[in-house]
Amino acid sequence: MMKSKWFAIMLIIVLAIVPGIFTLIVNTDVTAKAASASMATQNWQASFSVALKKNKITEEYVYITTEKGSKVPATIELLEDQKTIVVKKLAPGNYQLHVKKEAFAQGGLNVASQTIPFTIIETLTAVKSEKELQQYFKKLLTTQRVEIREEESLQSTASEDKATANNESTTNNQVEGVEEGDIVVVKDGFIYTAKDQSITVVNAKDPKNLKMATSIKLKHSQYISKLALYDNLLIAIGDQYIEKAGTAMVTASIYDISNPSNPKHVRDVGQEGFLQDIRITNDTLYLIGNMYPNYWMLQEDNKTDLKPKTFDSMAGTEYQSLPLEKISILPNTMDGTYSLITAVDLKNGAKTTANTKGYLGGSSGLYMSEKALYLTTPMYESSIDVSSEKRVMDMIWLPRSADTQIFKWNVDGTTLNFVGSTEVKGTVLNQYSMDEYKGNFRIFTTEGNTWNEKSTSYNHLFILDEHLKPLGAVKDMAPGEKIYSARFMGEKAYVVTFKQVDPLFVIDVANPKKPAVLGELKIPGFSNYLHPLDDTHLIGIGYDTEQRYDSYTKRNFTVTTNMKMSLFDVSDFRNPKEQSTVKIGGKGSSSEVQYNPKALFRNKEYNYFGFPVVLYEAGKGDEVVYQGQGAQIYEITAEKGIVLKGNIINRNNNESYENGEQVVQRVVYIDDTLYTIARNEIKSYQLNDFKPLDTLTIK
Repeated sequence: MMKSKWFAIMLIIVLAIVPGIFTLIVNTDVTAKAASASMATQNWQASFSVALKKNKITEEYVYITTEKGSKVPATIELLEDQKTIVVKKLAPGNYQLHVKKEAFAQGGLNVASQTIPFTIIETLTAVKSEKELQQYFKKLLTTQRVEIREEESLQSTASEDKATANNESTTNNQVEGVEEGDIVVVKDGFIYTAKDQSITVVNAKDPKNLKMATSIKLKHSQYISKLALYDNLLIAIGDQYIEKAGTAMVTASIYDISNPSNPKHVRDVGQEGFLQDIRITNDTLYLIGNMYPNYWMLQEDNKTDLKPKTFDSMAGTEYQSLPLEKISILPNTMDGTYSLITAVDLKNGAKTTANTKGYLGGSSGLYMSEKALYLTTPMYESSIDVSSEKRVMDMIWLPRSADTQIFKWNVDGTTLNFVGSTEVKGTVLNQYSMDEYKGNFRIFTTEGNTWNEKSTSYNHLFILDEHLKPLGAVKDMAPGEKIYSARFMGEKAYVVTFKQVDPLFVIDVANPKKPAVLGELKIPGFSNYLHPLDDTHLIGIGYDTEQRYDSYTKRNFTVTTNMKMSLFDVSDFRNPKEQSTVKIGGKGSSSEVQYNPKALFRNKEYNYFGFPVVLYEAGKGDEVVYQGQGAQIYEITAEKGIVLKGNIINRNNNESYENGEQVVQRVVYIDDTLYTIARNEIKSYQLNDFKPLDTLTIK
């Protein structure tokens, strides 16, 4: 009786286990993710959902053939993840990758040999037909995966802090000759400031009597994110939802401001999607953005138009789908996002036709010189065997490591010529971690995550030639830390990493084939932004930090305290020094300049540097107490260091926190007058002693 009972229990257990075992065997289908094309200058790769055996990466089990089936020699490598095959040294042409089922580490009823077609191309060509475009998106649907982008969450020696012919503020651009735009611009004694769906034009020629010249009202659904100037043109960049087209558009509205009190609308130019950024160089406006097509609609309707829409008021009133001849598929990309680039010739009143190009392969980082445009995108570790929902949640809680893919275009006015693409280890922080110098591209990256104790993070510098071929590198800097700021200054590069202390690295990049770390400075805190003072001095703006102890985990951890500005002396490259430093506010204090360099005020005549600030002080426990907001202006020189000159703070009147309408957004100057600009008011001050002159309320 007892034996029968135990037999029944064992039978139940076996029956419960068997379906799981059977399911495990049945569900070992092999899925693959691979781009349909790759440049001849770049490696092609395919990622599989099932690991491969390293000892089976031989000509017998893994090989390349032409589309007609003839074997061709190629270098084939298996990456460390054991799931990604890299193919190198193939001439342009159509090929097939063959992977025999014996090469997969996990056997099963559904593991079958794989054949993946791909093409190696010499130049980027346009999509030839609607069918080809739909095939691209249908291939994405079969993988049923979701890619998540990070904004990178971002130089040659930066544009000098020089005044215009009229002695007025200019935008703090990264590269001289390449305008980036901002929310406030100044021209001929007039201040133009963006606020939601309008542009306020203020006559500031008499600083003691500020006057509202006019207000430019845009469409109710168009929110302005940037303003830019070109000769007598004012360009307003905004995101807009177009109900008629049923989509979001990035729109550039161009006005003639020959008479600032009566601006004349010239034209609107738009592209579908969302703005990444703008640039103006060599008489040309460039709109760069991303568009996410609803390609899953193909499951319901094969006639869904997946081409981006464009608009140009010079060409008509209708929204047009981008022609196929202006759409290309970037090599080694399979994410279903368009990178859109619209170029507008601004000469002769910006009245010539705009040129829009669409590239399948999204981007999140941007750097531009006068001759080239670089876009970057993170490439996350392959995990195609994990459901899209789980990947999204995993990345929210446990962000995955990623590498960076770089795309390059040579630009000549409205003409864009794709050069090629490549990949580097790690992710890029922002645009200041990238630079072009003497035709070579330089980029700082962080590989890995600082929170992952099982896998140390590293920081790298890569230098690539004009074709994006590797020239030199400095690898594995500051293990366990990540990059917080970077700056390139000709033949020197500077980078700040941080976890508990702030190492500032000085790197010699004069020989692009042999870059080398010359010196290193370790101090508490970190700099979010580095700005050149001269050839041998750097300004760093960031935070002080302190160490605390967590009694629960029994570990030390780092917290930020007050803001901090430092002057670094790098005249002795092997022995950089923190020459001068000031503390700004207390715990909780902040400034937009820490994450947006456009907020930096510069005046070369007075050696002034300044920025908006919101000041707090430490309260009881972890509380912070609001103190006030406004702007601070410092004189910074190599001889005197950092000296506070103007403390333009609106002190707290029993408020618990700052009022967003009153917070100073920008500080500018015209001749000998300084102006602070908030959403609801503009104030003027004497530049030599900061004596208040006038206040204009903006309604």
